[in-house]
Amino acid sequence: MTLDFNADEPVVGLARQRELIRAVLNASSADETRWLEWKSQHDVSKAAGAFAVSKAILGFANRMPDVAEQWAGGHAYLLVGVDEDAIHGVPTHDVEKVDGWLRRYLGDFSRYQFTYVPLDTDEGKRHVMLVDVSPPRWGDLIHPLHKEYESYRPGTVFHRYAGRTEPARPAEIYALTERARRATKRVNVDVTMSDGTVAVLAPTEDVRRTITDSLREVMMRQVDAAEEEKKAAASDPFRTFGSLRVLWPDSRSPEEFRQEVDEYLSDFDLAMQHALAQAVSVTGTPVTLRLTNPGEDNLTKVQVVLSLPETVTAHVTADAEEEIDWPHQPAKYGEGVIPGLGIHPGVLGVQPAAYHLPSLHAPEIEQQDGRTLIRFDPVDLRPHETVTLDAITVYSSQEADSFPAEWRATATNVSRNVQRSLSIPAQRLELDLRGVLRPMFGISGDTDEEDGDD
Repeated sequence: MTLDFNADEPVVGLARQRELIRAVLNASSADETRWLEWKSQHDVSKAAGAFAVSKAILGFANRMPDVAEQWAGGHAYLLVGVDEDAIHGVPTHDVEKVDGWLRRYLGDFSRYQFTYVPLDTDEGKRHVMLVDVSPPRWGDLIHPLHKEYESYRPGTVFHRYAGRTEPARPAEIYALTERARRATKRVNVDVTMSDGTVAVLAPTEDVRRTITDSLREVMMRQVDAAEEEKKAAASDPFRTFGSLRVLWPDSRSPEEFRQEVDEYLSDFDLAMQHALAQAVSVTGTPVTLRLTNPGEDNLTKVQVVLSLPETVTAHVTADAEEEIDWPHQPAKYGEGVIPGLGIHPGVLGVQPAAYHLPSLHAPEIEQQDGRTLIRFDPVDLRPHETVTLDAITVYSSQEADSFPAEWRATATNVSRNVQRSLSIPAQRLELDLRGVLRPMFGISGDTDEEDGDD
């Protein structure tokens, strides 16, 4: 059998630790990998057990970062007290004692942690030792054996191969030497502005709040109307004979309906912001950055993070022709669900999912520590190559001639990063959110001229 375990993320928490152990029970000895090893029995208080655990830790620590990152976020795991046949368990010991026993073989290497995972078996509760070895990093030194054990001399370098831990071969020694050498190398890139401005707009928060408050008031009136309808029906049962509301009453409480309204208005506010960003991208100038590798080294997975003041809002620049996915209002309160169909009377089909901003193959944008952070997708750069990053629409209600920004770049094949400042000019835009939203509400652009002010 093969190991049935999702290794896309690190093993965190008791439930996932037990899941990994149970996966080993259903695996075969051939399923041990570059990130996972298991041993049926070892007591780390004995020299044989301490050496066996230390050997596995050193083998995992002496992997290459770009290889290790393919599984469990770069972490590696040793399980002691379980194999594909049974949970055997191990004696438990005080943490400080275990660290002392292992340190004789590991030296100063301490980028690991262990725990005892309790499991119930037919023979009672048993503990499996789980050792989590942290991901190797570019710039890490080679980690050798520090104490002799049987035929293994101090200085032996263990490496984790597919399914086994053995003394490193020359190719791995050369690779580990290169891993250590990269501690002195800094990612050598430059980020410049190709084009773009921060659009300065009149504040929109009050306008958006007025719109959502008005919509909430209109929708919540449905609750009062439904209650009046119930009272009328109670006093005159023939009035609503045959009504869908009588046949299939609404099962939602007023509070549940209010929650639906709040979720809808939250999505609607996001959609309004998207509509505004789309209008800014059309009338303004989205920010476009160029990333250049001026050096002679190939750089892999270079990621640029642009940091802007929190007063600046950023959106992925959308196609001007893209149709905004406006959310649908909750079904009218008082209209029940038709059994077997799962829809409210009058609703012609299933409503679409809640509104979401574009995310597929796009930069990640978030607020963190009082800054607006934009993380661009990592790219590979050949020597002297220049690439253009995705355009970003940025705007603010703060008056300024320019906005200070910082960018930081990292790469997976070098250990350090580069960080520099950038100034983005401001551009005043006369955009009215009400005007932007008119098409959504079905209002023509000449309404003001015919009817006067709003």
